[in-house]
Amino acid sequence: MQSPHFLEFQSLVDYFNEELSGAQLQEITTNDNGVVLGFYRFEKKPQLMWLVFDLDTQNPFIGLYDLNPWSRLKSTKPMGLFLNSHFRNNIISQIALIENMGRVVKIEFTTTYSLEFRLIPKQPNLFAYVDKKKMSWNKPKELPPVASNTAQGNSLPEDIESRSVHYMLKQWLHQHEQLNNIKSKKFQQSSISAFDAWVNQRRKDIEKKKKALVALNEQIHNPKIQLYHKLGEYLKVYGFKDIPEALAEIVNHSQNVSWNIQNCFTKAKLASSKISGAKKRAEFIQAEFATLEDLSEERFQNHIKKQAQIKQFQAVRKKTDGDFRKLVLDEAIGLNCWMGKSAADNLRLLRQSKSWDLWIHLKDFPSAYAIIQKNKDQKISDEMLRQSAQWLVKEGSKNKDVDGLKTTVVIVECRHVRPIKGDKIGRVTYHNAREMLITI
Repeated sequence: MQSPHFLEFQSLVDYFNEELSGAQLQEITTNDNGVVLGFYRFEKKPQLMWLVFDLDTQNPFIGLYDLNPWSRLKSTKPMGLFLNSHFRNNIISQIALIENMGRVVKIEFTTTYSLEFRLIPKQPNLFAYVDKKKMSWNKPKELPPVASNTAQGNSLPEDIESRSVHYMLKQWLHQHEQLNNIKSKKFQQSSISAFDAWVNQRRKDIEKKKKALVALNEQIHNPKIQLYHKLGEYLKVYGFKDIPEALAEIVNHSQNVSWNIQNCFTKAKLASSKISGAKKRAEFIQAEFATLEDLSEERFQNHIKKQAQIKQFQAVRKKTDGDFRKLVLDEAIGLNCWMGKSAADNLRLLRQSKSWDLWIHLKDFPSAYAIIQKNKDQKISDEMLRQSAQWLVKEGSKNKDVDGLKTTVVIVECRHVRPIKGDKIGRVTYHNAREMLITI
């Protein structure tokens, strides 16, 4: 709504003074939009009345209501803390305009305390004065003096219409009820139960998987990909002679026949590899649907338990990158492979590890070792083990060319690894090892 002009503001101030004179301040709430003060009125109809200071930059407003229109919108603000500390239980003595300042109202209490509200678009503000202390909602700005005729409204156009007090109050309330409903819906969405949030997230995941599956099927059944092999076979026999129209669009006429043949079979081979990968990915997604569509309470409890384990794992195992070398295996759950920078570091890393962590070392060959720190029941894929082993070799052979090297590593649970007592170069004994052949 449009902010009140001077005459409308003057009528609002007169109305507030009549309704709240002698009322006691009992409730104070703040939010991102402004301040609401709850005054208990002893005269007229005794009840709690709510004075709203809307500090919207473009359309500030001040209104009085018998119910708190912002009861659902609360947040702690410095102004709220200041008012609670000093103004609670104070009684209003007078509400009046400040002379020659335009749309500025002062609320005086029976003590020396006072409030000042500036209903000025683009620079609204609320001030609280307690003896020599002063608190403001926004950064204070100096206002130029207003001419007397302007302050009295004489500079306004003669034909300007003035809204009644009750019309303005209802107009603002209607507009902000709509705003409150929007924010209330957001609040309700943010305050749903953990189970409902989990169900909503799984449904979103299902929709994403369905879209991914559609894209993969389009890639698998892309007719253009199938044409490269057909064109290559055709060119081998007939060359550029009478090429079918369906194949002609993928021929590169700037190159000779042999180049096109080689290019077609290269692309056909690459496309076949991509199709194979897309089919595996599609099968994997199809298998995921069975798990995602299970919205039972039991599945939710397992999810909660797993999340708790992950948080515990991250809290216990958190280290700075400067302590050890690190390879990130799964950033989502904080799964890493660690390696010391020296023999002493490696021994310290081994002693800090859990019995179910995985220790990796080159078989029958001196080297550093790496440790995958994981949850007790967490499964580590062969690909993660291979990745960790390759990293171990590369980190230990920085000055050597190891590309293409084949070697064997041993993988042992840390419970089966024992440092040799008194050994200063980090040697250990181990048993129950698993072996893996890797290529760097």
